[in-house]
Amino acid sequence: VGALGTVSKFATAGAFYLVLATDLLTDAQSALGLTTDDAVQNQLNMARVADVVIRANTLANASAEQFSTAITNGVGAAARAAGKDVEEATGALAVLADQGLKGAAAGTALTGVLQMLPKTAIQNAAAFARYGVEVFDAEGNMRSLADITDSMTEAFEGMSDAERAAAFD
Repeated sequence: VGALGTVSKFATAGAFYLVLATDLLTDAQSALGLTTDDAVQNQLNMARVADVVIRANTLANASAEQFSTAITNGVGAAARAAGKDVEEATGALAVLADQGLKGAAAGTALTGVLQMLPKTAIQNAAAFARYGVEVFDAEGNMRSLADITDSMTEAFEGMSDAERAAAFD
């Protein structure tokens, strides 16, 4: 009951019914590991998730429902495992949305990146080093997705399609 105001604002901003807003918001919050038994903290976490999703909705070419669906379609758990917060995960989903990948499909794609990139970087450390692509920081934590993407963009800049394919291989 205490969270009804937050859910109602989320429903209004997302332009969907209250029952759908409740499902989307609580599922996304849970997927991100932000549900807690502390009622006050739980409501703060819910407001944070709602704010981030609605902000992404206003900045990117996707609906709040599509962002929430992506988060609950694996991104929440994968982001937690990779040490990514709701802001970074949703920011990555916004980039995908602006490229036409939205909803569950975006969730599947980003989940794959968050799960496979660290493993691939470890298994192919020499190749990543050769191209100057750093996935982990000095403490061994995964760098921000934006920094990793910038690093990859710089590494492959000026390569032909064949060279880029060989480098990815």
